[in-house]
Parts: sequence; structure tokens; C-alpha cells
Amino acid sequence: ESSQYLAGRMHAAITDTKSHPIVELGAGFGSVTQLLPDNAVSLELEDERIAYLRETFPARTILDECAIEYISALSEPTIVVSCIPSVNNPEFRRLRAAVAQSRQRGMIAELITYTYFPTNNPFSGIFSLEERAGLEIRNVPPAFVWRYKC
Repeated sequence: ESSQYLAGRMHAAITDTKSHPIVELGAGFGSVTQLLPDNAVSLELEDERIAYLRETFPARTILDECAIEYISALSEPTIVVSCIPSVNNPEFRRLRAAVAQSRQRGMIAELITYTYFPTNNPFSGIFSLEERAGLEIRNVPPAFVWRYKC
């Protein structure tokens, strides 16, 4: 799980929380969820985590839905906050392809994610702006926050 410190860095990396809807991928136990606006949508697949999220954030829309399918079906420009691992994840290639296709359709206004490896740029080459937006050393392990924009 992401620490409260990493969650804070990820939230701070979002440049505009008011102009576009926000979707969180891989909400886990809600360290990032708690910092996002109540109208954000959070996706999670594990039953125990979904139950916890729904109990802890009753005003939030919590969906038991695949991130790949959700991203592929976006119908308006959206800010995506991804807590889905990009290394050692057999589905990440499919997620990356879905992000690239949605970006080409203009449906991803901004994407925020993190990685534990300084040279791993998970969505390299998809967005016109890609930057390492921060380093959180109070997370175990330390994490690099990435911001992508059109």
C-alpha cells in the first residue's frame, strides 16, 4: 500500500482537480482515495479492499471494474490517478495500450502514477509532457511520482 506521504505527493501532482472528472485505478485501502474529491471514481478488484473502501468512503463511487476496460470506455477527458504497479505486472502492457488509445482519442487529460525505480517511466512516449513530479522518501520503498499531460 502507498503511504500517506506518497498519497500526498500524488495528490499534489494533479494540476487541476476541478475541470475534469477523476478516476483512481487500483484504490487499494484508500491512502490516495482519501485525498481525492468526493466526486472521484475509484476502481478496485479485490473483494476485501472494495468492502473496506465502500465502508470507509460511503459518498465515493467505488467500482469493482477492470481498469483496462474502464480506461478504454472513457467518453470525456479525465484525470487518471494510477496506483497499479508497472513492474512485474503481467497486465501492465494491456493497461499501457489502453492508456495510449484513450490518450489518442483525447480522453486522458492528465495521468499521475508512481514507480519505485528511478529509470522506469511507465507511460513513456504516450503524452507530450512527461515528468518526474516528485520523490517520496518516506514511503517504503521510496517512490517516484510521474505526471503526464497532453
